[in-house]
Amino acid sequence: MQTQQAQTLNGFDLNELEELSGAIATNPLQAKLTFQVSSAWVDGPRSISHVKSFDWGSETYDRDFTLVIDEPKEIGGSNLGPNPQEVLLSAINSCILATFTELCTAYGIRLEKAEIKSSGYLDLRGFFGLDPSIVPGCQSLYWTLIVKGDATAKQFQEIYEMTLMASPNLWNMANPVSIVPQIQIEA
Repeated sequence: MQTQQAQTLNGFDLNELEELSGAIATNPLQAKLTFQVSSAWVDGPRSISHVKSFDWGSETYDRDFTLVIDEPKEIGGSNLGPNPQEVLLSAINSCILATFTELCTAYGIRLEKAEIKSSGYLDLRGFFGLDPSIVPGCQSLYWTLIVKGDATAKQFQEIYEMTLMASPNLWNMANPVSIVPQIQIEA
């Protein structure tokens, strides 16, 4: 009997990555993921978001994470957590990092460092409806990916360009997504 030894690179199990890729290639149902978050208002601009599960294929997997979202005191909050824009930037950064590091691993590139510094410019005149020419969302997003490892600059650039094409959160920010908003009013 032959045992397969776990080989890791950049914290990824290479055998698991290969098995996952193979499973998705042979069974499209394994490519379907649904994530859910429920958020409840607490006080002022503060809310609490709960992540309880996600669906993968026909299975539901339990999770248990809580995230407090708040605004800084300077703009009306109690500063008990990041604000929604900071969570959004974190989600974009994390998705780009996950995609980039996974692609580096798939191409056999050993990383010593991968870090993103990002910022988003928001004009509150759009949020408060004071100027109809100003959108309520971010007018611009900036980030810099800082990497170090055993790849050439050209290899890192190619992986980065693949990352920009593959990152789900970046795609969601840059492209129209079907949105089905509803409201349920309780008596």
